[in-house]
Amino acid sequence: MTIQNMTRQDLPSINALWIGEKLNAISTACLISFIKHGHQVNLYTYGEISNLPTGVHVLDGSTILDKSKIIKHQKSGSFALFSDIFRYALLSKIKNGIYVDCDVYCLKPLTIPEHGYLLGYENDSHINGAVLALPADSSMLNTLINLSNQPYFTPEWYSSYDKMRLRIKRLFGYANTLSTMGWGVIGPSAITHYAKKLNITNLVQPVDVLYPVQHHEVNKLLDPSLSIHDVTTLRSVCAHLYNETLKNIDLKQINPNCILAKMLYNEI
Repeated sequence: MTIQNMTRQDLPSINALWIGEKLNAISTACLISFIKHGHQVNLYTYGEISNLPTGVHVLDGSTILDKSKIIKHQKSGSFALFSDIFRYALLSKIKNGIYVDCDVYCLKPLTIPEHGYLLGYENDSHINGAVLALPADSSMLNTLINLSNQPYFTPEWYSSYDKMRLRIKRLFGYANTLSTMGWGVIGPSAITHYAKKLNITNLVQPVDVLYPVQHHEVNKLLDPSLSIHDVTTLRSVCAHLYNETLKNIDLKQINPNCILAKMLYNEI
């Protein structure tokens, strides 16, 4: 079945997580972008959201993981760590669905390949999980879930020196729990490592499909001389806006002709 003759019921659902009482402007625009392209959008939350966009279905996050499981990254205070754990649990429980971060903007309808894997390189060497679908019975998903359930975590891809450093810290009472580990350790780092170990890198989408704009290139989204066609290819179906990189920008002050401004008004 081609995308052209797919109905809303045929397209996979889009599933996202939000922790907080109010969506920011980027997340609002991103969720709406998937609705515009025909997807059912399910937003999992742990409380009321005051500015929910029309058409977004709100679901209880505790049906996937109990609220008591919510953790923050110790250094940054970010919930990104919990969202990594949440997406793996989610994918084990839903059918014909894709997890997306709330800062992913849809450019075309998304489909899941017949083999069941939808994930993509964000650069030449790293795979991101901001857009993710994995077969519920796959070794990849089960490995990631088991990893996220470990109380004390030593990444097997760490160097011998780093592994020894973590063991010594544990001996002195400084446990290497997930919340104390480096940014993305249970997310892109783990996904990249196990995709290689489990020999599924041949199923990973090229950079331009899911991540045409890399995190160090987000300034291109603010350049009024560029159009969306300058930063994407014909294969691009979405763009990751890297909210962590953009969060300190005053969106009210950006040029109205830049790509990001047009995304905020869902004009792309």
